[in-house]
Amino acid sequence: MAKFKIQKGLSDADMMKNFKDTENFEDTMLDMERSAKKPVVHQSPKQKEDAFYREFLTDKVETLIGKMLLDIKMEYFKEGEGDFSIQVKRDGKNIVLETAPKKVKPEK
Repeated sequence: MAKFKIQKGLSDADMMKNFKDTENFEDTMLDMERSAKKPVVHQSPKQKEDAFYREFLTDKVETLIGKMLLDIKMEYFKEGEGDFSIQVKRDGKNIVLETAPKKVKPEK
């Protein structure tokens, strides 16, 4: 092998002027991912309808409802109930969530 003498005081551009980069695996895969078309996700009419209705529930509202339901679940747990059911009702311009303990089917 031939020995190369490294010159001192060269700028980055001077050191890299004869360097040719070969294509590596990572760059090849990233290029393929960028050029690949994203798959089209087909939704059934029911899924589209459900997604439309969920737009009314913001993340904040979902979080508040979830926290309140967790509190109610803990209250039922303290009372010795295992689980509870939720009924959604409309009262004029208000939405009411009613909870009740779930009835456990007797084991045979």
